[in-house]
Amino acid sequence: MRETKTSLKTKIVLPFIFLVYPFSLLIYYLISGCSPYEIDIKNNFLKPSLDFILGTNELGQDIACMIGGGILTSLKIASITSAICFILGMSLGMIAGYFGGIYDNLISRTIEFFQGFPSLIFVIFIVALWGEGDEKIIISLSLFGWTSFARLARTETMRIKDAEFVISAKVIGLGTKEILAKYIFPFVLPATLTQLMFSISAFILAEGGLGFLGLRPARSLSLGAIIADEIDFILTNPELVIYPGLALTFLSVFFNLTGQIILSERIIYR
Repeated sequence: MRETKTSLKTKIVLPFIFLVYPFSLLIYYLISGCSPYEIDIKNNFLKPSLDFILGTNELGQDIACMIGGGILTSLKIASITSAICFILGMSLGMIAGYFGGIYDNLISRTIEFFQGFPSLIFVIFIVALWGEGDEKIIISLSLFGWTSFARLARTETMRIKDAEFVISAKVIGLGTKEILAKYIFPFVLPATLTQLMFSISAFILAEGGLGFLGLRPARSLSLGAIIADEIDFILTNPELVIYPGLALTFLSVFFNLTGQIILSERIIYR
């Protein structure tokens, strides 16, 4: 038992090691009052100092401030998109798994339809067609992201719906909504929480990729856009690319590791 607790503590500590760097820059952005858009050519390419903790770029902009703003944007888009996918996917998956029949066929075919497309390419197409606003990126990512939640919820619901306690709830006359909420949902939640962490990680990378490709508004802070803007200086000032690249990578790794921890603990105690 002691070994299990020690192992769990080690697993929990590891993701937060990766969170220190991006979280510190996010806090700096939120409390310092800095402006990521302020240009001061006289102070371009400054090295890290007390005034500019990560230095400045070719325009004299505060690199730490820009990265902190980019982290906030990534988390906002990834969190909202994941929440939409979680709610939509959970609802449809539980309906398909519990009721079966025509509901299951219709929802399952819809899932297969969306999963048959190369999602990232289609998202790029939608964003390029509709425009570059955050809300359009969230909608386009959500169009494909809900399917993984729906598949998991459907599978878990089908596994648990014939359990004795669910049958007993039906016998005593509980309504469908109450059964789904009290007896099905708690057993479906752990699997979808794991997928939620993986989805946040994937959406952070997707938002960064769209920013790198230039599919973000000009004044929208994006880690991918920062990397793209500074790529010309990778040989002379590689830190301009390395700093935002590390922030993007560490954020993604944090949520991936958190998902792995939830998954491993769910398997152990299942």
